[in-house]
Amino acid sequence: MSIAWKGEDLARKLGIEKDMSLAIMNPPYGFVQSLVEIREMLRSMHTDIKMRVAVNVDMFVYFSRRRKGLEENLPKLLEDLNQPGVIWIGWLKPKGMKADLDERAVRDIAQKSGMVSVDSMAFSDEWPMIKFVRAGERR
Repeated sequence: MSIAWKGEDLARKLGIEKDMSLAIMNPPYGFVQSLVEIREMLRSMHTDIKMRVAVNVDMFVYFSRRRKGLEENLPKLLEDLNQPGVIWIGWLKPKGMKADLDERAVRDIAQKSGMVSVDSMAFSDEWPMIKFVRAGERR
């Protein structure tokens, strides 16, 4: 796996700002380690947490391997997301096998939850990501 972003560059691309509350769920190898150096600038940083543990979050970074997990968890994340808030959704892009979660599915699920995409990136060649905000918000 080749990691595309590290440290302050990753934080800048994600849009992480000083005094934010950040929650990271189901991260792939290397993601949390890439953000360790910016931890002190944050109000809080929850890593690899269980659902509903982090509340009043400014930014969720949620990684999913399956469609069902994203469909079940996105509404819960929205309940705990501050306004305005950001959710980055990353999904595993397996090589050589059919997945039930791809870019179209991620966008459809988020749109049904009232989210619109505003940016995209790839943490690595296996983990593309899309940034979402609530419809009508820009961040």
